[in-house]
Amino acid sequence: MVVSRRPVVWITRPQPGATRTAEALAEAGYDPVLLPLTEIRACDPDLAPADVIGYDAVAVTSANALRHAPAMLLDALSGKPVYAAGDATAAEARSRGLAAAESAEGAVDDLVSLIAKRERPGASILYLCGRIRTGDLDTKLAEKDFQCRLAELYTVEIVSYPTEYFGNLLDRQAPDAILFHSAFSASAFTANVFAEFSQDFENTDFLMLSERISSVLPAALKPRVIVSREPNEPALMAALRAALPPAGR
Repeated sequence: MVVSRRPVVWITRPQPGATRTAEALAEAGYDPVLLPLTEIRACDPDLAPADVIGYDAVAVTSANALRHAPAMLLDALSGKPVYAAGDATAAEARSRGLAAAESAEGAVDDLVSLIAKRERPGASILYLCGRIRTGDLDTKLAEKDFQCRLAELYTVEIVSYPTEYFGNLLDRQAPDAILFHSAFSASAFTANVFAEFSQDFENTDFLMLSERISSVLPAALKPRVIVSREPNEPALMAALRAALPPAGR
């Protein structure tokens, strides 16, 4: 799709990532619209620092787990190897004092492979995660004979907007593209936005971080779904540029 104005892109991911994505889009020549459909809230992990000392290593698939982890818990884990699914999560871990963080540079299967290379069979892994999970890291680690305990540090909640809020947005300009970073946001869009305003998205591209996220959208939208080549923000931005070049670039 080619448009003569700055393409309008809706950002559905929660804060603080939504603002970072908006800044990158604006710099690249797009007109970003912040529309977080979910928000992240901290959970009490019911873990004392003494409870985690005996673990051999830490696994983490989302930077949200690190952002919502109690400081005392992170301090207790600071000397342990940390295995992260992707580069951004590994960087977040290092920024919070977990200096030995290593990235699997991929998804859950890549993370399992990395842990299997680095840790002995039977090693105990503390998995920093959310209360609602779409992956199955703990199951796959158990299949590799690792002992895995979950530390649930955050939960995902749907953000409620009045119906007229979406109507006003669409009256001004329907989005040329919508970015989805999670299945939670895609589900919220399907139930709360598309169900009411389906006719307004006939010319919209739907960009997904993974195939799993795309499976949540209605079948009618599948012809306009674009999945990034890798499950990370740079790959998603590259997919957007290829599908919807900024005006004049």
